[in-house]
Amino acid sequence: MWFVGGNQDRGSTVLDGLTAEVNRVELQAETCERALGVYQRDHAELDRRVRRLETELEELRRARIEAYSRWWDTREDRDRAVHVARRLRRRLERLRRRLSCQGLAEG
Repeated sequence: MWFVGGNQDRGSTVLDGLTAEVNRVELQAETCERALGVYQRDHAELDRRVRRLETELEELRRARIEAYSRWWDTREDRDRAVHVARRLRRRLERLRRRLSCQGLAEG
């Protein structure tokens, strides 16, 4: 029968085409798998760097708050000292005036 051989050729061609397609898709899957491995390593490295930088940022924020607190406390101490010095200076001036007035009255 003449049509049996033709069907086998056509069937063989279809099988060859499907086999080629399967091989191509499997190769594409392997290529994607390799790329996924690279991307996964890159992501893990970036994740480590982000965690390290976030820790460093947290430490820097804490240090900034502590530095501001020291600055504020020192500023408060300075303002308090200036205030006390002014009051003492005024008191000293009043005492000097009294003493000078008493000296004039006695003399």
